Parts: sequence; C-alpha cells; structure tokens
Amino acid sequence: MPIPTNDDILQLLDQLDHAIADNLESETLDFKPWNDSKNDMKVAIEYAVCFSNADGGVVVFGVSDKTLGRSNAIHGVKAYTLDTWRRGIFDGTTPHIHAEVEELTVPEGTGQLLIVRIPKGDNPPYGTTQGLFKQRVGKNCMPMDPAVFASSRVSTGAVDWSGQPVHGITFEDLDSFEIARARAILRSKNPESELLKMSDEPFLRGLEAIRGNNVTNTGLLLFGKSDIISALCPQNQVHYVHQPSETKVARNDLWRIGLLQIIEKIENIFSSPTNPEEEIQVGLFNLRIPAFPLDVVREVVLNAVTHRDYTNPGEVLIRHASQELVVTSPGGFIGGITLQNILRHESAPRNRTLANAFLKLRLVESAGTGRRKIFIPMLEYGKRMPHYEADSSHVTLHIFDGSFDHVMASLIARWHREGKDIGLDELIVLTHLKDHRFISTDDVSNILQLDRNMGIAALDKMSHPKRGILERKGHTKTATYYLAKPIAKELIGKVAYSKSKGIDPIRYPEMVRDYLQSHGVITNKECRQLLDLGDSDSAQVEASRHLKKWSGDDGFLVAEGKGSQRKYRLKGS
Repeated sequence: MPIPTNDDILQLLDQLDHAIADNLESETLDFKPWNDSKNDMKVAIEYAVCFSNADGGVVVFGVSDKTLGRSNAIHGVKAYTLDTWRRGIFDGTTPHIHAEVEELTVPEGTGQLLIVRIPKGDNPPYGTTQGLFKQRVGKNCMPMDPAVFASSRVSTGAVDWSGQPVHGITFEDLDSFEIARARAILRSKNPESELLKMSDEPFLRGLEAIRGNNVTNTGLLLFGKSDIISALCPQNQVHYVHQPSETKVARNDLWRIGLLQIIEKIENIFSSPTNPEEEIQVGLFNLRIPAFPLDVVREVVLNAVTHRDYTNPGEVLIRHASQELVVTSPGGFIGGITLQNILRHESAPRNRTLANAFLKLRLVESAGTGRRKIFIPMLEYGKRMPHYEADSSHVTLHIFDGSFDHVMASLIARWHREGKDIGLDELIVLTHLKDHRFISTDDVSNILQLDRNMGIAALDKMSHPKRGILERKGHTKTATYYLAKPIAKELIGKVAYSKSKGIDPIRYPEMVRDYLQSHGVITNKECRQLLDLGDSDSAQVEASRHLKKWSGDDGFLVAEGKGSQRKYRLKGS
C-alpha cells in the first residue's frame, strides 16, 4: 500500500464525521492525539522504527483516533520545533532514520497538524536507542519476532553470521583433506606465511575457523565434511549449470560441500576447453583471450559465496552460457551499496569472518578490490561492461563473452607493454566512446559513478597532453569530450572519427544561410539540430555564441524577440 500524501490525509479527515480515525488507519498510516512535544516525540521515534522495518508510513499528530466528529477529533498541535523533531528522530534511532517532519494546515483546533513521514528502511532492522524493535503488522506496531529479528540482523550485516559458533561439532569433526587443501592454497600464494608454520588447530584459529572452544560458521563452510554441511547448513549450495545452447544442458551440478573445494571445481571447469580461448597478434606477441577470464570467474564466485545471505534458504546459481555467465546469490546489497555506486562504494561484507579467511588464504588480495578485478580485465579484453542487477533478496552479475573488440584488446595490450597505466575510469570511457560520439559533463556522473566535479576532473585528466586519450570541446563546465584523434582513428576508424567530430565549423554560416532561405527563421534549438551540436548545455551555449556573432553589426542575421522566444532572420529579408 502506498504511503498517503498530504492530499490523501485531508480527504480522509473529511470522513471523520462518519468514522473514527482508528478505522481510517492502515499499514502505512496512523493517527495520534497530541499531548506534549517531549512525550509525543518518543511516540514518533517508536513509530519511525515500526514503519521503517516494514514498508514505510506516516503518523499524523493532532487527531484523536477514538473520537467521532471532525471538529471534536481534530485538536491540533502546539509548542514544537520541526528541526528538533527531525533531529530527535534521527538521534533516537539506530541505524539513524531520516524522517520528513512537516505541518499540515486545518481549520480546526490549533490550525496545524504535525506530519511525520517515514520511508521504508534500506537497512533493517531498525530500533530505538533504548533497544526497542517493532514492525508494522496491519494497523499495529508489533514487537519483532525473535527469529525474524535475528535473521534481519544477519541479512543486513549487523551481525556477522560467519563468525558465530556452530553448536554440535568440534575440531575433530572437520575434514583433514580440506585443511590440507587450505594449506596448499596458501603455500602456492604465500609460502612464507606464518600460518603455515602452525599445527592444524592453531592454523584454524588463525583463520578464525575456530574461536574459543567453538567451530565458527566459517570453519563449517571451509572445512566441514559434506554430510555435516548438508545437515547443519543445507543452504550452502552452489548450483552450476552449463548451457552450450538455449535447448541443451551439458552439466547440471549441485554442490553442498566445502567452499574451497567448490572454488577448485570452478577453476577446473574454466581451465578446460569448456572455456575456449582466442589468440590475436599484438606486434610481435600473441595475446590469448579466454571467453571468461579465470581470475574474473574466481572473483565473481568468491564474491557470491562471501557476500550471500546464509539465513536465506536460496542457493548460489552459476548459469554458464556460450556468450554470458550469470551468477546470482541470495541477499540484496548492504551497507549503502546500490546499483548507482557499486563501482565506487567501499566493500561491505555481510560475512566478515569468512571474508577475512579468504584474505588470509590470499584467495582475495584486499577488501574493496574485487569489483575492479572483475571489471578491468573484461574491459581490457574489449568485452562488454559487466552488468549488475539487484533487489532486496538477490544480487545478479552478468559477465559477457560474445564477440570482443580485437582493436580495443590490442590497443590496451600495447599500452601495457609500453608501460602505460590504464585504470578503470579510462577503460569505461573508452568503452563508452566506441558506441557514442562524445561524453558531456551532464553524462559523466552516470557513466563513471562519480559526482559531477570529480567526473569532470577525471575527464580533464584524460584530456591532458600527457594522457592524450580525450579532446575537450568547450571551456565552460558544460564541455563535451571526444576521443583524441590518434586513438579514435585506431579504435573506431577514420570515418567514424570524422562523424563523431560533427560538421566542420567553417561550413556553419553557409548551412544557416541555406536553411533560412528555405524556412525564413531559425531558433537556437533548430540551429543545434542543423549543425549537429546536440542538446547539452554546452551545445546551447555554443549555438548562442554563433548566433550572437552572426547577428552583430557585421553579421548576416537579425535577432527578434528575447530569451527562449528569440528567433533569427536573414538581414534584408
């Protein structure tokens, strides 16, 4: 049910002569009488938690919910400060809730109602700073079920499930073969590690697979025997499906075994002919480009099993098609990560102990680098940009094979051999400009997931002669950026480069004259369309500059009108 607007609330108040406010309440609306600002703010804090843990809602203060008759029920509010209420709700909740607090004018009582509007929470469960956790159920705020509460705390990362003890097993129940596997992995990556000098039990304590006298969930996931994992953690299932075509399934494997063994199985699959390579010539060297780079696949799977929600009964699904690898894991984004900031936001592991164990085993390099290790190799090979999808219960990552760009792959490989450092920003921009004429400063935030000023700074750095990747057109903050001529000719070809640069400015006056001889008048918008300048702010400025110059004393135009209504005619027409 949508959260009522102020207009909705006013319409409901019109019904108070025939119904009490309590009958008008819903899962997203509650009416409260006004007593005093201090005590009513405590009520607001409690309801902010209640609504945030559900679908959001609004509380209307100043209306008795048990009184019939509009004039009797609406008594209004007094002696409050809006900013004090906003700050009080923010300070009184954890995680902090940003509630909207506003006044609504009515003819009855004091003439004002207080509206507290609470959004659906991004990171439940929410509680008061006094430790109260409630959730809206129908028309009531009910204490959260202990099991639901515990699950919510885990699913949002408020509690590290991977570090919690597993009851019923001990060190003796762990699989010695999996411990040996972990040692072999670490020895191959860091033979000088101090962990390798330890006997098995201290080794596992160093990985936090054991804490105190208890095996942790991390210990179970990494070193548990398959029958014990199936019994105690059946949700630890990875499902691999290989589909060479839409109608053929070559493999359909279900693994409910230790995570290190699963990673090894995935590496074996993607080191086989199932993952074909193509070889291209780069100068005197040959560059082998796999359908799906092994390092990328390993990182994607490690991310999926590390960040998944283990209170969710779902599985990690790896769907391997000929031109696409799709990995879906249970649990939405946490810690403020969204689709709009996934490339930039700091890592927020849901299972920190498990993530640390992978880090100590050197299966991952450091926190926060995983997404770059996925995106950079794919773009360096001239493949499509990886694509995330997410909702509250799942995260899905698509990485693509398909027909890669040989020229892009050759160009980046040559730059690497020349010692040039090419980062993620440059790769994203190059990939974008293969299919688009230019990048405007209006587009940069969306393309690079940076704020506008930082995005412009990144583009300007690429435009510096020492980098020589881009050419900047325009001197205002609404400039546009094109591929630099030498790179464009190589990457997209001479013809495409010429088209991307648009019409030669020398021809502008001639084209405007021809247009006016046929149509009589021209506007700024029509001028931009005629000269193929685009619709950005910088294009409007550029068109205005040309039109102003051509309508000067020595020009061939006459301006008529002002502002957005201004038009231009040929002199003497």
